[in-house]
Amino acid sequence: MAQTWRVTSARRVAFRMIDAAGSPFRRFLSPPPSDSSPIRNILVLEPWFIGDLVLATPILRALRDKYPDARISLLGKPHAADLLEGSELVDEVIVFDLPWTAIGASRKYDPRRYVPSQWKSLAEELRKRHFDLTIDARMDLRSNVIAFVSGAPRRIGFRFGGGAFLLTDAVTARPDDHHRVIDWMTLMSPLSGNSWNGTSAALLARRFPPLLRTSAREREAAVSSLAAQGISGADTVIAIHGGARDPRRRWPLENFAEVARILANRFDAKIVLILEPGAPEPALKFADATVRPTLRELMAILERCDLFLCNDSGPMHMADALDVTVVAVFLTGNPVWHRPFRDYQKVVGSGTGHDFVEAPTTAAVLAAADEQLRFSMSRRKHARTGASN
Repeated sequence: MAQTWRVTSARRVAFRMIDAAGSPFRRFLSPPPSDSSPIRNILVLEPWFIGDLVLATPILRALRDKYPDARISLLGKPHAADLLEGSELVDEVIVFDLPWTAIGASRKYDPRRYVPSQWKSLAEELRKRHFDLTIDARMDLRSNVIAFVSGAPRRIGFRFGGGAFLLTDAVTARPDDHHRVIDWMTLMSPLSGNSWNGTSAALLARRFPPLLRTSAREREAAVSSLAAQGISGADTVIAIHGGARDPRRRWPLENFAEVARILANRFDAKIVLILEPGAPEPALKFADATVRPTLRELMAILERCDLFLCNDSGPMHMADALDVTVVAVFLTGNPVWHRPFRDYQKVVGSGTGHDFVEAPTTAAVLAAADEQLRFSMSRRKHARTGASN
């Protein structure tokens, strides 16, 4: 399984104790599911960060394919509505910022963020929608409680992380040697009666890779924004985003700048530096253009770029979902679990998943970026040739 939190011996023991205590009640809490029951209303739980949500889009695509007439809702943070706008993957985003998904232990466990009236309102909101099915890949007792509280008669999740007795379909978590997208697709296995029944989770993921969409208006605005800073539609564009939610994931910006400058000279390319709103202006001046886009603006700017250099971050997954060529630096994250999903993307570095291993060299990132930029320019040339024929 792709570990989204650190698995320790103490936690494994605690999970076993919780499930052992709850197992006698399972037949009352989670009666055997029936495949004959119609599924018209589905809830997917992904209340975490931008990258996590992007990696859930494959199962949203698979569910839309299997249940084209069903209403699909997603429980997520406020950014979920922005990211999924125009994708047609969900009919509704139920916004709720779960306290334990906050950044920093002081905020996660601040009792003032656990307001009983808000939890009561969430439970009421979920129950009044009469969900037939919930799906959650978090492997977390707290998520299983939310699925149970929703009142859905069928609840699919993993038999790991505590609270499996609250599920109707507790899927065995596989060894930790595959991508997070595969975790999600594994949860489709209890749902029979589809045109791809029996297809492995890996093959299913290839059919439904991560996906985001922008509008023509957004793309035109991105082109205009870059043009105002001297970047034309004919230019080869390299974008750099040096941020990451976890500071340990941030390769130094000066290293990115060195790689970008060499590529810019080698390929006569323009450099776009992407900063988050509110982030300080870096002292290092190396970019032809600097942008502070909103989430939707960022998506459109990424689509204009020939290469995106970044850390293991949400924007990395956004670029992959937009089919933009990526080179990602991994310092602590495990690329087996959380790399950009498409085969042609490149990562440099090899974290353990939670701990720092060794920072990649500038030369290694440059070599990967050179290869990726050549690949991207070839794709762009073929696309133009195809469009003109």
